[in-house]
Amino acid sequence: MTTTHNKKPCILIVDDEPNFSESLKMTLDDSFDISMANSLAAARDFLKRRLPDAILLDIRLPDGDGIEFLQEIKNFNSDPVIIIMTAFATVNNAINALKKGAVDYFTKPIDIDKLKRELHVYLENRILQQQISDLTQTIEKISPPFVTSGTGKMKSVIDTVPLIAPLNIPVLIVGETGTGKEKLAQWIHSLSGVEGEMVTINCSALPKDLVESELFGHAKGAFSGAIAQKQGLIERAAGGTLFLDEIGELPEEVQAKFLRVLESGGYHRVGDAVERSVTFRLTSASNKDLSNPTNRFRKDLFFRVKGVLLELPPLNQRKEDIPPLVSVFIDQANMAYKKRVKGITASAMKMILAYHWPGNIRELKWAILRAVATTSRDVLEKDDLSVGVDSGRELSHGYEMDVAVPFLEAKEQLERQYIKNALALTGNNKTEAAKKLGISARALHYKIMKYRLTE
Repeated sequence: MTTTHNKKPCILIVDDEPNFSESLKMTLDDSFDISMANSLAAARDFLKRRLPDAILLDIRLPDGDGIEFLQEIKNFNSDPVIIIMTAFATVNNAINALKKGAVDYFTKPIDIDKLKRELHVYLENRILQQQISDLTQTIEKISPPFVTSGTGKMKSVIDTVPLIAPLNIPVLIVGETGTGKEKLAQWIHSLSGVEGEMVTINCSALPKDLVESELFGHAKGAFSGAIAQKQGLIERAAGGTLFLDEIGELPEEVQAKFLRVLESGGYHRVGDAVERSVTFRLTSASNKDLSNPTNRFRKDLFFRVKGVLLELPPLNQRKEDIPPLVSVFIDQANMAYKKRVKGITASAMKMILAYHWPGNIRELKWAILRAVATTSRDVLEKDDLSVGVDSGRELSHGYEMDVAVPFLEAKEQLERQYIKNALALTGNNKTEAAKKLGISARALHYKIMKYRLTE
């Protein structure tokens, strides 16, 4: 990063010989903004005030070793070009200095012309690296967070987002669990240009009696346990984006109050008579059809949050995207588990394409990560994918009961497989699996321990 405000790069000379430092300063002064420190303590004081572009560092100083100081420089969140200068050159010192972050090693008396040339080259490379880093971040920000083949149903979603992201219009993202709704919301936020953060609220994860307090905040003493006033999440989202994940889970009484916020910007904290106002950008997501009356979602709120509707297709409707997704997940797994899996056989890919992936991208990702983690091969084969994929059949239909075992034992076998399937379908997301099974997260944890299922 650029750390100086002057046009000339800032150079810090750290050396305890004043004549040498002054001479070096006079020689370099035309090209650089030079500062000097005659000890490590003086260098520390300087780094607290200003971060130089380069440091010319002696090894032997009155209060310590310059090479050992290299590690300390990183604590100042600084990444300067560091060149070691010494009259006591040894091969070990040079190797040690380069290992710890120095870019070059000069022996006194210094070849000034060479030092100036090297400084210019190193600083130009540093600027170039920063420009590349900035460009990479910009590309990552504007690039879709989805791996696709560039065709099919995802193309229209990806083409639409850059058009609507800069507009202050509510966006509703609908799609099954595991299709990437939150990632899409994050991409919309990154392209929106709003200055504030994106505040995410998972409406399905909040206890119903606490949703209003979490969303709007509460006054001190508003209810039992409210020992201090609390800012609501919509306040945190002021000037940024509020992302309501699974908005269909909002209690009906909270829906009415949230509609008022969208209409007028006004709201009250729980137990507080003071009316407050807030402005934010709204993105919502749901895995339900909110227009269906059985889902008990207010029509007026539905039309208000559905400014732009983006539908994420399930993975079984975008099978053209599965091969590139598998490739990306193999790369991620290789990095995470320090493996060198090169790819996947045609027969294994055929099996993956035949399976319908009810857990969508999340299920596919965990199937590939597990396969890479447990395989001893350099190419994934069908039997590596036995966890999460059952020969192209649905997991829930791929289990055969042994009628020769006693009823109670068979019941436990079925329950174990049933829980195992639910975990696979949700990508090992225990909260989602418990919801699918209709049991509490605590009960699911007990079953996982009982049946020794991998967590």
